[in-house]
Amino acid sequence: FFFRANDMKEDSKIMTFSKSLIHLTMLVTFVTRNCSQLFVRASARPDSLPKLYRESAKKPGAPHPNEARKKFKTVQVHVIHRHGDRTPITPLKNETFWQSALPKSEILSKIAENTKLIREEGKEDKHIAKGRGPFGQLSQLGLLQMVQLGSKLREELNVDDLDDHHIDEDGHVHLHKGRLFTPDVPLDPKRIKVVSTDFPRTIHSVQGLLVGLFPEGDIDHIHEIDVRHTSILIPDPQPRQSKEQEELEKLLAARPHLQEREKKMKELAVKTTQALQHALADDAHDISFGIGEEKGEISAETKLKPLPWTQLAEITKCLQVRDLLPPDITQEDQEAIASHAAWKWFENLRHPRLSYLAMNKMVTQIVDNMDRKQSDDTQEDDHLLHIYSGHDSTLIGLLCAFRLEQPTKWPEYGSYLKIELIEATDVEAPESVQGDHFVRFSLNGEVLRCYWGDRGDEPVEMIRLDDLLRLSSMPHEGLQP
Repeated sequence: FFFRANDMKEDSKIMTFSKSLIHLTMLVTFVTRNCSQLFVRASARPDSLPKLYRESAKKPGAPHPNEARKKFKTVQVHVIHRHGDRTPITPLKNETFWQSALPKSEILSKIAENTKLIREEGKEDKHIAKGRGPFGQLSQLGLLQMVQLGSKLREELNVDDLDDHHIDEDGHVHLHKGRLFTPDVPLDPKRIKVVSTDFPRTIHSVQGLLVGLFPEGDIDHIHEIDVRHTSILIPDPQPRQSKEQEELEKLLAARPHLQEREKKMKELAVKTTQALQHALADDAHDISFGIGEEKGEISAETKLKPLPWTQLAEITKCLQVRDLLPPDITQEDQEAIASHAAWKWFENLRHPRLSYLAMNKMVTQIVDNMDRKQSDDTQEDDHLLHIYSGHDSTLIGLLCAFRLEQPTKWPEYGSYLKIELIEATDVEAPESVQGDHFVRFSLNGEVLRCYWGDRGDEPVEMIRLDDLLRLSSMPHEGLQP
């Protein structure tokens, strides 16, 4: 199945691709529902460890490896994922084609079984990035990606043998190979909390993820998906959470080094907008979303107003995936557009006050959940796994708010940030002794070091939860660029 999916990516016959992928998605959904053994496997071989644990054999994960030997136990995990592949948010002319890229309604109905949306009556998020019609929606390929991500997480979070541990080169013991769920505390829907932005593409994405996470289904349990908190799950809600954030975004966008780079990149923005003009719908220029995104000024040469970088990046990415880039836009152009858009997002959200204003409510929700787990570890059926279905902006906002290393690549569709709460005790300590709690971050299995903590500017692979609680509650400086 997966080789066929990869082959189809290169197929220039897009309609054949779309029809084939419908059948593929239905087939994978059926297989994951009925043949869980294809996706669930456990092994004692070193390469069966999650990537970050394989790396720990060379580089200890503990912040103080010179201390007495420790045993580490993962006690809670937060997974924040980006939705799967989607159609462009910006409206284009060929609506029929983009409609054909979406999953059939019967497939969406099937994955929605045993899920219930928790929504405040009469309240609906009106964010422009939701898209209209077939635009901004999860594609067939995107749904398949999310089912596969659910299967991957099922394997990453589970261990079948209660005595299956990993000992790194410093003698530290990673209980259950760092997995959260064990035969004593199995993966169970009751131990999971699911939150999503109130966008169809994120809701369908997490429904697909749940299919992969629970391939056998669970007719006795309804997965509640809380969609009431969109404004705190993204850094650019419409309207913003505060007037201060609006004003600070304008101030930061006006900084000289950003303006200078915008001037250098303007020619590419005009060229790309011009190349896309024939494909844009009449209301394409009415769309506006993103941090620090202002509509461009009309070019004196072309009499054309360039689209904002976020739009240029998302349109060209959707076209590139389907081998539909216009001849005047090269692969190098698309990469330069995506790189500049990412640079602008990180350059603005790295500002401590802006990241606090934009993301602190979500950060607080995460660290408070971990603090409650640290304070009371007696309930077996509490929420051990928290899943948040969001956007690339959600991931970027959290990377900046938690002061994490910047990844080398923009978070692709289906990327996921994993935040693990890990209890550390002396190897010889009895089970009844409560240890210190640390937090570790990873993006798609790659550990991201944190620049917060008690070591000054030196990044750490794990930060004490108490430090994270203290530092995340600091409001930082007020309104200034």
